[in-house]
Amino acid sequence: MLALSLLLLTAAACGGESTRSAKSLRLCVAGHLAPGAVDRVLESTVEGVTTITYLERGGETIVSVFPSVGAAKEAMDAEARIGDAHDQRVQNVLYGGGGSAAAAVEACLR
Repeated sequence: MLALSLLLLTAAACGGESTRSAKSLRLCVAGHLAPGAVDRVLESTVEGVTTITYLERGGETIVSVFPSVGAAKEAMDAEARIGDAHDQRVQNVLYGGGGSAAAAVEACLR
């Protein structure tokens, strides 16, 4: 029983199946960005998936927050099937892009 408890605690500490909310991620990213680093932030939610788009100096970082890790994995697999597998995945979040917003997203997902 103790070994099972330790295994579950280790899995949780390493990320396990935990999910990140769009709200908490957006707040974290905002805390990592310098004032004025991003020109505009757009957010929409469709069928339980929240997409946050950070626009900066002609570039963009797109973040999709899924309700579960499994849903994010399925979306990444679907992108791969159509030859559009450019996103990174951390737990229930897919993201892609560059610049300071992408760096902030990566820092928040570590």
